[in-house]
Amino acid sequence: MTDYFGFFVKLTVISVIIAIATIIFVPFKKYKIAKIVLLIIAGILFIIGAGGCFLMTISNVGSYRY
Repeated sequence: MTDYFGFFVKLTVISVIIAIATIIFVPFKKYKIAKIVLLIIAGILFIIGAGGCFLMTISNVGSYRY
Protein backbone atom coordinates (compact mmCIF):
# COMPACT_ATOMS: atom_id res chain seq x y z
CA MET A 1 0.00 0.00 0.00
CA THR A 2 2.82 2.41 0.79
CA ASP A 3 4.41 1.73 -2.60
CA TYR A 4 1.29 2.99 -4.34
CA PHE A 5 1.07 5.99 -2.03
CA GLY A 6 4.69 6.86 -2.81
CA PHE A 7 3.94 6.61 -6.52
CA PHE A 8 1.08 9.09 -6.25
CA VAL A 9 3.19 11.46 -4.16
CA LYS A 10 5.93 11.32 -6.80
CA LEU A 11 3.36 12.04 -9.50
CA THR A 12 2.16 15.11 -7.58
CA VAL A 13 5.72 16.37 -7.06
CA ILE A 14 6.56 15.88 -10.75
CA SER A 15 3.45 17.79 -11.80
CA VAL A 16 4.32 20.71 -9.51
CA ILE A 17 7.89 20.79 -10.86
CA ILE A 18 6.59 20.77 -14.46
CA ALA A 19 4.16 23.60 -13.69
CA ILE A 20 6.79 25.76 -11.96
CA ALA A 21 9.38 25.15 -14.70
CA THR A 22 6.79 25.96 -17.36
CA ILE A 23 5.79 29.21 -15.69
CA ILE A 24 9.38 30.33 -15.08
CA PHE A 25 11.26 29.19 -18.18
CA VAL A 26 8.80 29.20 -21.11
CA PRO A 27 8.04 32.65 -22.55
CA PHE A 28 4.29 33.05 -23.00
CA LYS A 29 4.22 35.25 -26.09
CA LYS A 30 6.54 33.08 -28.14
CA TYR A 31 5.39 29.59 -27.09
CA LYS A 32 1.77 30.15 -26.14
CA ILE A 33 0.40 26.76 -27.26
CA ALA A 34 3.31 24.81 -25.77
CA LYS A 35 2.93 26.54 -22.43
CA ILE A 36 -0.81 25.86 -22.31
CA VAL A 37 -0.27 22.18 -23.23
CA LEU A 38 2.44 21.74 -20.58
CA LEU A 39 0.24 23.33 -17.92
CA ILE A 40 -2.67 21.07 -18.91
CA ILE A 41 -0.41 17.99 -18.67
CA ALA A 42 0.85 19.16 -15.27
CA GLY A 43 -2.73 19.72 -14.12
CA ILE A 44 -3.80 16.25 -15.21
CA LEU A 45 -0.83 14.66 -13.43
CA PHE A 46 -1.59 16.69 -10.31
CA ILE A 47 -5.23 15.60 -10.29
CA ILE A 48 -4.22 11.95 -10.70
CA GLY A 49 -1.57 12.23 -7.98
CA ALA A 50 -3.73 14.11 -5.49
CA GLY A 51 -6.73 11.86 -6.17
CA GLY A 52 -4.61 8.76 -5.72
CA CYS A 53 -3.24 10.02 -2.41
CA PHE A 54 -6.76 10.85 -1.28
CA LEU A 55 -8.11 7.42 -2.25
CA MET A 56 -5.16 5.64 -0.62
CA THR A 57 -5.81 7.60 2.57
CA ILE A 58 -9.51 6.72 2.56
CA SER A 59 -8.97 3.06 1.70
CA ASN A 60 -6.37 2.72 4.46
CA VAL A 61 -8.79 3.85 7.21
CA GLY A 62 -10.67 0.58 7.63
CA SER A 63 -7.78 -1.78 7.00
CA TYR A 64 -6.34 -1.87 10.52
CA ARG A 65 -6.84 -5.13 12.42
CA TYR A 66 -7.40 -5.08 16.14
